[in-house]
Amino acid sequence: TLAIIILINIPFIKYILYPFSLFSTYVHEFCHGFSALLVGGRVQKLLIFPDTSGLAYTSLPSGNGRRAFVAASGYQGTAIVGCLLLIFRRTKRGPRTGTMTLAIVMLLSTAIWIRNAFGFIMIALLGIILAVCAWKLPSARIRDVYTGVAVTTTLNAITNVYDLFGSVQYVDGQPSQTDAHTLADTIGGPSWIWALLWLLFAIVMAGVGLVFAIPGPDEPADFKCCGVCIDLGVFNICNKRRAENNEGAAAEGGDN
Repeated sequence: TLAIIILINIPFIKYILYPFSLFSTYVHEFCHGFSALLVGGRVQKLLIFPDTSGLAYTSLPSGNGRRAFVAASGYQGTAIVGCLLLIFRRTKRGPRTGTMTLAIVMLLSTAIWIRNAFGFIMIALLGIILAVCAWKLPSARIRDVYTGVAVTTTLNAITNVYDLFGSVQYVDGQPSQTDAHTLADTIGGPSWIWALLWLLFAIVMAGVGLVFAIPGPDEPADFKCCGVCIDLGVFNICNKRRAENNEGAAAEGGDN
């Protein structure tokens, strides 16, 4: 995690993390599209550009509330996704299952929604790479890949909000209205207030993901609220080994 934080702030070296930045852009635009579906709208298309900017074209039922919800979901959704990924990073099954789930979602949404050549090729390629990693890599290595995706998504949810404090942002080299300005036009208030609230939300989500991570097998939790989840074994499913499942099945077969 510390290495990624350092690399993402070093010129030239940070381009090593370019695929992760594209993934974060994809998550941002996907969250816009998914939120449109939640409020009864539909996704027309998603566009992902080489400069790691993107656009989501949606059609929504009338109502400023729906438009505001979709406009706010890009940055907040990315923060939530990063938080969830961080929470499962220490578990036995989380990294492999999470990486394969991301890959499947990326490939399906690419086929259905992404409509520019660069975005289609790159997001599909990233999805295939993640699927192969989840399928072939040993546990230690897939955890490294998963943690890299989780950390960079979380950091991008924080650092990308800074772009909203300006009067304009650039998408594929062209000036474009920011999500914060869209929210300000829709429900009122200055755009910088919305940008600040999103920044604080992203920081809180990063903290939650880091502190409340589900512990791996035989690991202590970093923080306990009441201990009920641990006492009830709620987290065991995240750490159950395949071998344990096979032994259980063999024992049942022997009893028969």
